[in-house]
Amino acid sequence: MSEVPTDFRRVTMVVNDIDIPLKIYRDILGMDVYYDQNILVTGEGLPAGEPNSNTRLVILKCNDPYIGMLGILQYLDPPLPAPPPRPEPNRVQTGEVVFVMHNEDVPAAFEKISAIEGVEVVSEPHLSEYPKDDGSVFRVLGCSFFDPNGYFIELNQFA
Repeated sequence: MSEVPTDFRRVTMVVNDIDIPLKIYRDILGMDVYYDQNILVTGEGLPAGEPNSNTRLVILKCNDPYIGMLGILQYLDPPLPAPPPRPEPNRVQTGEVVFVMHNEDVPAAFEKISAIEGVEVVSEPHLSEYPKDDGSVFRVLGCSFFDPNGYFIELNQFA
């Protein structure tokens, strides 16, 4: 923490069925389980659910045990209500998050992910070019989708 005073450690998805995102992020994309516990959430720090709710929190890690981690939180008792439908299908709205993830084999991962019920494909694997400061470009093979919980994911690999 010597360059800037903050590290971005983790983002946590709140979901109603933890098994579906585990299938995507753990089983298909290969993230490792770092933490998996049922915990009591008092409601003091996280303004969701009823006070003293029983939850399950799974934290997945990629290549670092400190940064770039993905939490998945399900309220078990009492459960949270289902989210409202997306106002515009396949469109990201203001206030939502775009998750950008790197994967070593985007076409293979996309094939498995797109077969999961509830996944909304936005784009199949395609090549994009982005300018660099020196005038050259770097190429990315990427795809994008909404997972079954409505989170928008860009899945990329350097091409």
